[in-house]
Amino acid sequence: MKRKDILSFNTIGLSVRRYFYIMLLFIAIINVDAQLKLDFNNGNIGEVKWEGNIENFKINTEGQLQLNASVAGESQIFTKYKIPPDSIQVDLFFNLQFAPSNDNFGKIYIFTDNINESFATGYYLRLGENGSNDAIQVWKLEKGVPVLMASGKMGGISADPADGRIQCKIYRDGLWLMATDYTGKILYEEDLEFSDPTFMLQDSMYFGLYCKYSATRTDKFFYDDIHIKTIEKDTIAPGIVSTTVIDDSTIKVVFTESIEELSAKNITSFSADNGLGTPEMALYFANAPNEVILKYNSNRIRSGIFYTLTVDGVKDKSNNKKKSVVSFVLTIKPKKGDLVISEVLSDPYSGGDDFIELYNISDKFLKMDSLIIKNGQKNESRTILTDFILLPDTYVAISRNTEFLKSTYKTPVNANFITATLPSFNVDAANFTIISTIDKQQITIDSFDYAESYHFQLIDETKGVSLERINFSTQTNDKNNWHSAAAQVNHGTPGYKNSNFANPDNFPDEFGVILDKKTFTPDGDNLDDFILLNYKMDKPGYLATVRIFDAEGFPMVDLANNFLLGTEGSIKWDGIDGEGNSMRMGIYIIMTRLFHPDGNVKNFKHAVVVANKF
Repeated sequence: MKRKDILSFNTIGLSVRRYFYIMLLFIAIINVDAQLKLDFNNGNIGEVKWEGNIENFKINTEGQLQLNASVAGESQIFTKYKIPPDSIQVDLFFNLQFAPSNDNFGKIYIFTDNINESFATGYYLRLGENGSNDAIQVWKLEKGVPVLMASGKMGGISADPADGRIQCKIYRDGLWLMATDYTGKILYEEDLEFSDPTFMLQDSMYFGLYCKYSATRTDKFFYDDIHIKTIEKDTIAPGIVSTTVIDDSTIKVVFTESIEELSAKNITSFSADNGLGTPEMALYFANAPNEVILKYNSNRIRSGIFYTLTVDGVKDKSNNKKKSVVSFVLTIKPKKGDLVISEVLSDPYSGGDDFIELYNISDKFLKMDSLIIKNGQKNESRTILTDFILLPDTYVAISRNTEFLKSTYKTPVNANFITATLPSFNVDAANFTIISTIDKQQITIDSFDYAESYHFQLIDETKGVSLERINFSTQTNDKNNWHSAAAQVNHGTPGYKNSNFANPDNFPDEFGVILDKKTFTPDGDNLDDFILLNYKMDKPGYLATVRIFDAEGFPMVDLANNFLLGTEGSIKWDGIDGEGNSMRMGIYIIMTRLFHPDGNVKNFKHAVVVANKF
């Protein structure tokens, strides 16, 4: 190739490169100016070109634009951007950490053709005024002359802090629609609407922020998520955030966005299973535009049943809709007969805490919130605050240190816990009382007079050993109804089935007395350490005398002497004789005599084997 050709080729290459760089710069300029998007996540205030009091603002660690002035005064910054070619949507977040007034307020210039308001034409939002009626205001500037166009919700930004999200849609025909979220849930509610037929913008305008502040508010203005863009079509259907059962005839359904009123009031849009069906009424209120209240009259919601609600036909304001399926249950506060004390620990291992365990004997879903746990001996009580729901046939352990319980007692994954502070428990004796508040009345649900002597006599050290309830249908304060937890479960079963649980199948179907097992091993390992004489009476008032004999007929222990029975329950024998010694291996005869004051007498005889493990 000749030198001239080489020079010519290099010249062409240089021109191409220059053209390429110029095009990249042009594209970059177009992308920067096409719309305004400021999230401040990169921590760089120079992400766009600002004019004004830039030194009085900063990007904080939360990724927000924050006022950072040194003394009282006024500060403002502006940046120029290209106006979107079609209808415009403005999104932004503000947080004024004070109650606004005429001495402390902000302005957000959405569109202005001049950074000097005295000569400017455009629109701005004012945040704050004197009094308690502070509302977001839209003002129009005509060559420096401000005109109030509309105000949002009265008192919407009167609180401390005054914060919220704004979504403003401005159409080319001059229609303004502004929705706001003052709750922090990003759920917008319609706030103001007005029309300005003279609405007209230049291709490029300024966006700006103005802050007026006293000496104590020099760093209390925050802004974020500023986005000015072409309105995007809404194609997302409303989903369901939650379903809350208010009572046995009322359900509140909360959607992800505001919904269209007519579809919300259409009862055929809602249907529940398990015989509940379609509601008689579907109520919609403008002040809660994303909620529907369903009312049932003919059928009632029952606790203890998992329901499924199908929602099909509810639309948003853009006519988007979809079919949704959600579950709901009715939870109730426990009443007497719904909940019992099932296990207690009053002498925990070092580093641990006491616990009390409750068991749901009902067929209902029990709301545990605001239960009161009381130690009557000390007259000390604590209220449990929780959102935990106790299902039927389920246990829950309550303790301040539930993690310690899980690790110490190696609890299974299905064990349930509530972390809460309990009243202090006495090691030797205490009164555990469970109280529920229903219709402002305190009702005792269950009460247990604990005694350390209820533990198995062969256990020398009861520290860390819980006391378990044996039978849930037997009286709580029957000492025969409690026993030390088994060594096999590390001496405690917090939050799940008790190791000493008595199988209801081992009770008589009719009048009589039976043994729950024919062989037991009272060796102190807390496994099969006792037997139960389970009884069922045809009427109350029976007195029981129970004597135990060895195989030769010699009396060994009087287990009960004219002991007053309930209509159903158990008498426990832990293999200890009348002198406190463990019985030797062998066969023993249990003689039970029942006497009723009306003259009725019944006798029962049972054989049982005392064994040892090898």
